[in-house]
Amino acid sequence: MNNADQIEYWNGKVGETWVSMQERMDLALTPVTGALLAAANPQAGETVLDIGCGAGETTLAIDAVVGEGGHAIGLDISEPLLARARERAEALLCEAEFIAADASKWADETGFDLIISRFGVMFFADPQAAFAHLHSLAAPGGRLVFACWQPAARNLWATLPLIALADLLPSQAASDPHAPGPFAFADAGRVATFLEAAGWHDLAFHSVPFEMMIGAGDDPITQAVTFNLRIGPAAKAVREAGIGDAARPQLAAALQPFLKDGEVRLPGAVWLVTARA
Repeated sequence: MNNADQIEYWNGKVGETWVSMQERMDLALTPVTGALLAAANPQAGETVLDIGCGAGETTLAIDAVVGEGGHAIGLDISEPLLARARERAEALLCEAEFIAADASKWADETGFDLIISRFGVMFFADPQAAFAHLHSLAAPGGRLVFACWQPAARNLWATLPLIALADLLPSQAASDPHAPGPFAFADAGRVATFLEAAGWHDLAFHSVPFEMMIGAGDDPITQAVTFNLRIGPAAKAVREAGIGDAARPQLAAALQPFLKDGEVRLPGAVWLVTARA
């Protein structure tokens, strides 16, 4: 997808689905969020730009740290998710600002001490140009910190449903691994090359393996099945194939071995990328 396609995509039913799944997604990504914020290390009084802020989890956490002397801005292209972020900010009496904008072009403010993103930067049509633009928004020595997915093979939360349902799904055509999408930044060497070309330096890639909790409560398997049929690569494939009813029992059986102590957890791995302007 190009940027215009992404905007249309995230302002339709997909954006509404992610709003409905906001609490569960934030819970599933708790280990990543903790690692991301620790690496970013926001300070009181700093100005921070959160790229692809979604429903606001990271922006709200940062705003609480930078305080009245600082400012946190969350950018996203999804109006449904931004509406949810603003609701959360209002409930918390939070001063964070949420703006509908394409981060590869937005330039209303500059001089950011920190630019951060939790899985919001892998969707640019031209990532090198986008990161060059973000570099222009950073203060001298400003920090860039973002989380992106490592290869799909290291993220069973994404691949298990597709494997489990392979006999029900039509054969999937090979896709461009570098096309905008969740795993577009899986190749750390490629990402380093275009970040450096965009002007960033002192790059570091930290591997963060974790377990994604996708099911809990009274019926964790059913919750995990629902999670996978609403979020992730399998959700779209199942929806387009119209096999939801058949997929549920098959997926439930595949998830059963990952049920432990009342929770369903699947392995995942991200790159935590840090750099300076």
